[in-house]
Amino acid sequence: MAEISRKASPRSRARQGIPSVSRAFALLEHFRAVRGPRSLTDLVTATGWPTSSVNDLLKTLSLDGYVAFDTASRTYFPTTRLAELGSWVTSDVVLPGPPFRSLKRLRKVTGETVLMGTPNELEVLYLAVLEAARPIQPVLSGRRTPRPLVQSGMGWALLSAQDDAFVERVYRRSVAKGLVTRAALPHATLASRLDEVRQRGFVHVTDVRNPAAAIIAAPVPATYQGMHIAIAVGGPTGRIGERAKRIASQLVKEIDALSGALEGDK
Repeated sequence: MAEISRKASPRSRARQGIPSVSRAFALLEHFRAVRGPRSLTDLVTATGWPTSSVNDLLKTLSLDGYVAFDTASRTYFPTTRLAELGSWVTSDVVLPGPPFRSLKRLRKVTGETVLMGTPNELEVLYLAVLEAARPIQPVLSGRRTPRPLVQSGMGWALLSAQDDAFVERVYRRSVAKGLVTRAALPHATLASRLDEVRQRGFVHVTDVRNPAAAIIAAPVPATYQGMHIAIAVGGPTGRIGERAKRIASQLVKEIDALSGALEGDK
């Protein structure tokens, strides 16, 4: 059974939000992972949280209509109200105009999953994920959650557009927050990788957390609504590797066109 981390992860420790809100969303994400009803005991086991805390969260979600309780099986399951809550937030709403058209064209020509991200403090925030016509679970798993800027392909693409002083500040803060260790990623190694991205114009890397998946990412020179953005094409490691040169060429070409369109809108 999928588990929710019993200890605070580096990512959660780096944030100082409202615990009850974070836990409520963690429960909902757990339902997405298991795709089935769960009892109170199941959820307590998966989270490691006190029974009273999980029970209170479930009662609140149930009273608000986002989770239903089946008295016969004594299990909980999300309702359609939860699905309706975010159903209107599609990529064409979040990224109207040129960005969304670029993502759609890239998905069509590559046949792979296309992602767009922006920096959010020390992490990558994914603004949009357009799944491939033939969805690949290894690629999509984890792409819904932020990744450290200093240790992800999308993050390296975004950092490559920044100066060395900015990169060093992000690196120091990432180490301090526990998102990465100096032993695992020395600053000199990060700087070298970013230099390679700047020279090539893109980065091709295997997913740090999931070696079965890979992405090719590149920064967009022009900003979008004041945000620095990058676009990536992701898929199974072997398939992306076999077509890396072609995908990189298509990605860079689309980014050039998008930058032109964004500059024209200013």
